[in-house]
Amino acid sequence: MSYIWCDKDEQIQDWAPPAGPLYLDTEFMRDRTYWPRLALVQAHDGDAIRLIDTTRVSAPVLGAVLTDRCLVMHSCSEDLEALQYFTGECPEHIEDTQIAAALVGEDMQMSYQRLVEQQLGVALPKGATRTDWLRRPLSAEQLSYAEDDVKYLPEVTDRLRERLRALGREAWWREECDRLVADVRRRGQGGEPWHAVKGAGVLQGEELAALAALARWREETARQRDLPRSFVLKDPVMLELSQRRRLDRSTLQSLGLHPKLIQRDGERIIACLEQGRRETPPRPLPEPLARSQRDQVKQLRDRVTAVANDLGLQPEVLVRRRWLEALVRDPESLPEPLRGWRREPVAEPLLEML
Repeated sequence: MSYIWCDKDEQIQDWAPPAGPLYLDTEFMRDRTYWPRLALVQAHDGDAIRLIDTTRVSAPVLGAVLTDRCLVMHSCSEDLEALQYFTGECPEHIEDTQIAAALVGEDMQMSYQRLVEQQLGVALPKGATRTDWLRRPLSAEQLSYAEDDVKYLPEVTDRLRERLRALGREAWWREECDRLVADVRRRGQGGEPWHAVKGAGVLQGEELAALAALARWREETARQRDLPRSFVLKDPVMLELSQRRRLDRSTLQSLGLHPKLIQRDGERIIACLEQGRRETPPRPLPEPLARSQRDQVKQLRDRVTAVANDLGLQPEVLVRRRWLEALVRDPESLPEPLRGWRREPVAEPLLEML
């Protein structure tokens, strides 16, 4: 199957995909930016493959094609973020084939290449994975790689769907895909930036309040300047600054901050930390589990493993460790993922144990 190269809005506006899902993949770059830079969208409509150059095609035109369509993708969390930033909307109707594979008993992190080889016996090259997708023109290797990423997706999806139906797990798939979309939307809305600072759990009181204020400033600055968070301030420096009682330019210099950063943002960083110390500290991260609680988690994990073996699933597909820890801390509050399809086969047996 040969692809259709699309680098004009008119080509997308004249495209009338047949009824049914669109099989999709994306290529984007994010090495030196906060926001993902969407470079290419590969779309298989069942009849033809289109490679859509998103450095040329406008966001509203592409967004209109994707709206209200079921998009079938593989391991699509980051792809959804890239599409959301480019079009302004997060796709609503998703079917993720990595999730489908996990729900029929395959590895939870199975790659598209492995899945195609396992299901169809086709070995796909991986050479173009880390190339610069924003540079034009794209190489023949890149174009072939991009085409392969959706060429086999319809057949792989059909096989997985048949297995899900045979096992009575199609509803499980829909629930997990809806949860994935909700998670992507929540990430896009922000949340508590200090939670992303590695090591934040050691701070309390004024120090945690200072860190929370500094993390908010870093998040806002990274978004405005379109830089990775670490390019603005690194996590270890943020922790150190939050614990310093005396702050001035010499303190910033002693911590190795770049002179240009100090000149541009030094006073703002100091003011932010001082203001933060006067604010009410946020609720700290949970304390480490006590020995008895860790023992409970181990017992629950053993039960999960037994249930998973009966269902032919990997234990991590059923329950993540952090859900078990939350359940041990508060058995009266069932983590959200355990309230859906997992309630009967796994949540209820775990609650009985507790």
